[in-house]
Amino acid sequence: MIFFKSDIEKFNDSMSKGFSDRNKGNLEGAVRNFLQAYEVASKSRDPSLTSKADIPLFYALFYDALIKKTPESFKKAADQCRKLDPSTELDLGLASKVYPQDLTRELELLAELSGLPSFDIGKVKSMDMSIAEKYENVANILLAEGARRLILEDLVGLHEPLNVIGFRLLGYARIIRAVKIEENEPSKAIEIYSEALAFLQQATPEVREFVNERITKLGKSTKCWVCHREIQGEEVNYIYLPASVNEYVKSRYDKDAPYLISDGKIAVCRVCYTMIRDLSDKISKYYYDLAIKEMRLMEERINARIRELQARIDLMRTTIRFERK
Repeated sequence: MIFFKSDIEKFNDSMSKGFSDRNKGNLEGAVRNFLQAYEVASKSRDPSLTSKADIPLFYALFYDALIKKTPESFKKAADQCRKLDPSTELDLGLASKVYPQDLTRELELLAELSGLPSFDIGKVKSMDMSIAEKYENVANILLAEGARRLILEDLVGLHEPLNVIGFRLLGYARIIRAVKIEENEPSKAIEIYSEALAFLQQATPEVREFVNERITKLGKSTKCWVCHREIQGEEVNYIYLPASVNEYVKSRYDKDAPYLISDGKIAVCRVCYTMIRDLSDKISKYYYDLAIKEMRLMEERINARIRELQARIDLMRTTIRFERK
């Protein structure tokens, strides 16, 4: 005898399999089973079952979002969560009870966070101002949430209060803004870097070291060894070039300006440096072109000599053959 499962039995089986896969860490399998449960419920003629269709669809979209971690996937999960009855207690495998209203807000926040470009201090100079604006927008959203933590923190790996994350994003935004104005407004850049430090209490040592180093170097002022003009901002508006600095030169000129001589090198402003560099490039190119020209002339002379020798050899061969005859 063949027994057919009712829609409710099929629904419950798919839901159970979905939770089982979830508990085993097989989120892809969980998504498939929850979608099957949704399909059964949405096509059923049983009103008590069709009224539950939104729940498995939410679970499918929720775990799909945890897999993809994209703004679009989190937004879909949030939109679906918003459709659920506020009194629905959701089973997310967490110790605390979870209800749609709070979860919807968290999914919206995760949609914002997942859309942010990652911050790499080694690539900060290539980041444009639009990234700083994105960081600031999301930071303000998180700061409005206060010091609370995410209910989903263990599932998404964010184990910090939301305001701490928000302050860090503000710090990242300040770094990007400061980098962009270092050359033209070094003093203003120092102010913005200082603001960044205040926001980056929980940042990595690498980020804080970068900011402290930029503040130190931008705060240095000296005179250019070549043009004697005052200049501010080491590595930005002046650099150090190797030079033959003996004790006499050091003792005679080291006190002319702070940081004028450092480790046997002299401070040169970017204007003089680029002038020297460009002039050096032109001189190098001139002598390179001259050397190439001489090499080509030499090549022509050698080829002419080879042709001359070849002609003599051919003539000698012809003479020898003629004499043998």
